[in-house]
Amino acid sequence: MWNEKKYIRHFEIDQKEFPVVVFESDDWGACELVPDETYVEKYNAVLAKYNKGKGWAQHGMERPFELQQLYKVLESHKGADGNAAVFTAFTAMGNPDFKAIKANGFTKYVDIPINKGFPERWHGEGIIDAMLDGMNRGVWCPEYHAILHHTSPRRWLELLRADSENGKFARELFEMESYFQMEHLPEYEGYDLKEQLDFIREGFRRFKETFGRMPEASVTSDAYPETEMLWMAMGINAVAIKNCRVNTGEVVVYPTKPWNMQDVYAKLGDCSSIADCTFLTRNVFCESGVPGEEVLNVIKRNRNVYNEPSVISSHRINYCCFVDEKRKVAMDRLNNILTELDNEGYYYLTSAELASIYRKGWSKRRVGDKVLFRKWFPEAEVPAYAAELPKGNHWLPASIVTEKEKDYQLN
Repeated sequence: MWNEKKYIRHFEIDQKEFPVVVFESDDWGACELVPDETYVEKYNAVLAKYNKGKGWAQHGMERPFELQQLYKVLESHKGADGNAAVFTAFTAMGNPDFKAIKANGFTKYVDIPINKGFPERWHGEGIIDAMLDGMNRGVWCPEYHAILHHTSPRRWLELLRADSENGKFARELFEMESYFQMEHLPEYEGYDLKEQLDFIREGFRRFKETFGRMPEASVTSDAYPETEMLWMAMGINAVAIKNCRVNTGEVVVYPTKPWNMQDVYAKLGDCSSIADCTFLTRNVFCESGVPGEEVLNVIKRNRNVYNEPSVISSHRINYCCFVDEKRKVAMDRLNNILTELDNEGYYYLTSAELASIYRKGWSKRRVGDKVLFRKWFPEAEVPAYAAELPKGNHWLPASIVTEKEKDYQLN
């Protein structure tokens, strides 16, 4: 009974009529591992020294040429409506200012918004311009991930000051301009409700300054119950990773993140009963080491067995790597998957588009100076400027949409 009251459903997307794929990709913009390949050996030695297991040091910050390689693959594939494949890129909005933090003795967190630059050693030149280029080309759709990725600034500073093995480990990483501790320090841990609101408000402000609009989707990964509600109050209308159906078929929540607002009972497309928000689940994993054939089989299962769109998990480390051959393998796998999806007549949507169609029966996404408006249900109540549009997908001038639907503004 509680579950039925918590979620409601509005529209159901028939996969026989509108077979849908969404590519969700996390961790973009985060300077968390090693600045470049010259640090890989030293980084791995530090992990071994403190018995922290194996890291992902070969996978660094995205570089503009890697983004362009990815865009080229996405642009070469068109969905059933002729629109290119697109990534929903969940992006971190800041990175530590390592020099300033060291200068104040690890007592105050100072960071660099991604639209203002990157830490000195990380060579972030041209990344934001490349992301904006991908948006204009319709293959890249940033959404909100975090400010400091999977790390509470407050807990991290405490660790940097600590007289312990973990404190020593944190400081050795710090000297390489690396902050991920090989474990999650949940981003909002140690922050009360008002502080969380300030944290989120700042992250959203940066997002709008960087990408020209407010975020529409966010990821549950580090969210407490109150965090998720604050996101919704600030305008988020799609919350991703409410749970996952892994490739073997089990529906799971992450046991390593017990603070999360995940819910094993939530279904893809469930809508909040108290907010204008849709919950999305991930039901395909296209991560390192997963064969493309397996990915395609899971997509087929989602369509034929569950009548569900496929929401694919595929992190930045798949496409950004200091080892050229590894990056080529990932790009080739993506290209092969998309070729098969093209042939099967799939539609490529973003997370926000899918959430909006589940909730309202229509969606809109700006691409350059136009808006892609999807009206998949004749009975859907649409804005006045789209009232006469028949069922289907339509391109509208961006000025029509922005005049009638003002972008959400922060006070």
